Amino acid sequence: MSFQEFVKSRRVVICCGSGGVGKTTVSAAIAVRAATEGRKTLVLTIDPARRLADSLGLAELGNKASRVALGPGAKGELWGMMLDVKRTFDDLVDRIAPNAETRDRILRNHYYQQVVGALAGSEEYSAMEKLYEIAGNTDYELIVLDTPPTKHALDFLDAPRRMIEFLDGKVVQWFVKPYLLAGKMGFRFAQKGAEIIFKVLEKGTGYQTLADLSEFFLAFDGLYDGFKARAGAVQRLIADPETVFVVVTTPRHPAVDEAAYFRDRLVEKRLPIGAVVFNRVHEPLWTGDPDAALAAVESALGEIPAEYAPLVDALADLSADLDRVAAAEGEVMSGFLARIPEIDLVARIPALAVDVHDVAGLAVVGQHLA
Repeated sequence: MSFQEFVKSRRVVICCGSGGVGKTTVSAAIAVRAATEGRKTLVLTIDPARRLADSLGLAELGNKASRVALGPGAKGELWGMMLDVKRTFDDLVDRIAPNAETRDRILRNHYYQQVVGALAGSEEYSAMEKLYEIAGNTDYELIVLDTPPTKHALDFLDAPRRMIEFLDGKVVQWFVKPYLLAGKMGFRFAQKGAEIIFKVLEKGTGYQTLADLSEFFLAFDGLYDGFKARAGAVQRLIADPETVFVVVTTPRHPAVDEAAYFRDRLVEKRLPIGAVVFNRVHEPLWTGDPDAALAAVESALGEIPAEYAPLVDALADLSADLDRVAAAEGEVMSGFLARIPEIDLVARIPALAVDVHDVAGLAVVGQHLA
């Protein structure tokens, strides 16, 4: 499958990989390439670093999409966005709250910031919610998601499940909901065990603290089903045939080992891997036999002056070193690909002489992807 076919056949592309492998650059390059070829594309990052904004030539990215200027001849549009966790969750509360009064009680509650983190299953759940919102309510033809390094990206994958498990958990279903409702009626409990627990909490935290927490959970009482339904919808989006994962790595250990682990987790979850991108791949200085190439150069130049002999020797040593590096990386890549015969697309991006920091550089990376 060609890169063009790969991009055209998908709606959501999720780029994953360990830190330092150039995943943000690859994500932006995929988006630039797709937009250049005619698709209205959004690239979204949940990494708090500014790398994506910098590479797209933007002063800043926020929770609203910003238009990115492409070069002449571009057939589509490119937009960029960086997740604002609190704003995303506020918007979710606004959408699923049964009325404005409930919404305002939650958003104004003193413990909203602390409790909402546990309830959301960390910022990764908010990222999944934002992805779901964008996919369902916008006209972007392609959404490219740049995830945090692998460890956190696994949290990203598990966030919808953790959300459902939390809301189905005993803490919420057995303890919080019924007994906080009882607490609102003067802390008269049907079970003495709950009364003892609340007395301990009240002694350690104070009545007002407990009352604030009660108010918070009571306000959320009507939202549990909405959160569960939303989390399930997010899980279905991840597994949708139009969603695909791209594993980004370098052809070296331990980055490729993390990529292998991540690939195994995706297979375990029955999530589709569409492509593997090897970034910063070294290539031999000469094509073919380096000794024959050097002999051809000497023949073309004639007799090389003695003072240039050290330079020629250094060039030969450099060529041999690059050959060894390229051969070692080739073995690493071959070993990794032997484990994943199901991959449709494998791209190799060479180690570039300069850092990629603008749209023109991303276009160069996109050409290597294609």
